[in-house]
Amino acid sequence: MRLFKAADIKILPALLALLAMVGIPAITSLVVQYDYLHGLQRISDERLTLYGSTFNSALQKYEYLPDLIARANEIKSLLTGDGSLEAANNFLATANKKAKSAAIYIMDTKGKVIAASDWQKKDSFIDLDLGFRPYFKEALKGHGGKFFGIGIMEGEPGFYVSHPIRDDEKIIGVASTKIALSPLGNLWQKGGETVFVADENDVIILSSRPAWKYRTLVPLSQEVQDRIRKREQYPEPKIKRLQSKPSSLLGFDEIIINSKRFLINSRTIAGMGWKISYLISEKALWERTLGITLTSFVLVCGAILTWMLYRERRQRLLSRKQAEEAEKFRQMNKQLALEIEERKRTEKELREAQEELVQAGKLAALGEMATAIAHELNQPIAASKTYIASCRLMFSRNKTDDLDQTLLKISNLCDRMGKVTSQLKSFIRKSSNKKKEFDLRQAIDEALTLMKHQFKTEECDLHLRLPDVPVSIMGDRVRLEQVLINLYRNALDSLQKTERPVIGVTLTTQNGVARIHVWDNGPGIAEDIGNRLFEPFVTTKKEGVGVGLGLSISYKIIRDMKGKIRGGNRPGGGAEFTLTLPLSIPATSNKEINGKS
Repeated sequence: MRLFKAADIKILPALLALLAMVGIPAITSLVVQYDYLHGLQRISDERLTLYGSTFNSALQKYEYLPDLIARANEIKSLLTGDGSLEAANNFLATANKKAKSAAIYIMDTKGKVIAASDWQKKDSFIDLDLGFRPYFKEALKGHGGKFFGIGIMEGEPGFYVSHPIRDDEKIIGVASTKIALSPLGNLWQKGGETVFVADENDVIILSSRPAWKYRTLVPLSQEVQDRIRKREQYPEPKIKRLQSKPSSLLGFDEIIINSKRFLINSRTIAGMGWKISYLISEKALWERTLGITLTSFVLVCGAILTWMLYRERRQRLLSRKQAEEAEKFRQMNKQLALEIEERKRTEKELREAQEELVQAGKLAALGEMATAIAHELNQPIAASKTYIASCRLMFSRNKTDDLDQTLLKISNLCDRMGKVTSQLKSFIRKSSNKKKEFDLRQAIDEALTLMKHQFKTEECDLHLRLPDVPVSIMGDRVRLEQVLINLYRNALDSLQKTERPVIGVTLTTQNGVARIHVWDNGPGIAEDIGNRLFEPFVTTKKEGVGVGLGLSISYKIIRDMKGKIRGGNRPGGGAEFTLTLPLSIPATSNKEINGKS
């Protein structure tokens, strides 16, 4: 029994493509969304910890104050009838000013305010009956009370902390402090984030969004509404519910407020029954999700389209190949001869193209060095102009005493520019491709002979170790000597401040290659240029001495001879460069020659 018809097999790729176009972007967006939500949750935890700590600090800052006021002699004397009301009021005003609280006041056992820090104001707490307030009732029971509500006189919200006043274990009154939370709300508002605190009634009492103040996220029962009304806790007309709805997104809590989606993270404030919440808008999340989904969709569509085009092209090529196969067999003998000739011509063209590519690479490198070249030439040109202007001024004033010294400086600057252009010409010059077999020992000796005077001038010891048999390689001997001379010069320059300068040159053979080691006992190669030794215009020499092309040119010469060059620091100190070149005739034994040159 057939499970699929031929038509079904043809439709299957289209169904798989459609599934990929829909499924891959959907899965990608879910993965990205979950990862982004996880990151937002971590940020939310950190911010909530910060805001919670700030809020707790603002409340705990004044918790000690009612207890401290309750112990004051001025307050106890007032309540027992032995003290002065003026002294008590002045004491409270001074304490309130130093503590920077909103107000401090004293109530008798019936809840009437008899002394206050704002006793001089028209809307003072004096004579207010606050016996209905919960914090007063809690203090009469013998322990401190806490309460948030709207002030009766000014209508300003505040957090109230109370403490009983005792005389011989008898409660004779209540001390209370009002803490203003509005400055903290203003600070949160300036932060630009969404955070709020809800009390035990689920009423928002502090928020970075002023419009949410005294709103609720859940409906209040009649019992709670009656209790709030009895306590005169909030401005009743403002207690309304926000248009909100709790929800969940990939396991993370979210809430919809006024048609806007937020990720919500909440914590209970210990000992208060209050809850602090931090909200993050999901707008950036959905924008990111949409962008990732569209990008994934475009990439999948592009991949499917590419695959379809490839498949169609492959079928077309296959058909054409089958049609041409018979003709190819008939033409095979004739084409073999043509192919041999064509291959010879192609090989010749490839060799020519390769030479042109090498030269093009040099010119490309020269283009990359254009800025550095301009910098190297602009400085001496500018200095030459200055010196020439000085010469003209000397002529005009008939002061030619310093003229010779100034002209010498101009000549030195011209030598410096000539060195740059000379090295550049050497860098881009085409190779003659005239490679001959020569003895490496002779090239090393010749280069040392050319440097003999400089070794003597610098009082530098030479440690030379060469085999006692010829070490033959194929290449351009003159250009190899150029490399060796450059390495000797670099070593001498680095030994300027070395007490007993030594340069070592060793030639060894092993496994069909020759290795030339050029080392010194100087300060070594700086770490910051260790990986850029062979780049053009990289130099450790002081300005005006070197232009940084020597090692770059040396690298090219050794590479043309199918060899390698590397540089680094020796374990015992100093720098060492190693040239590795393929042998044409094996060498066996070595001998050591030490001397001063």
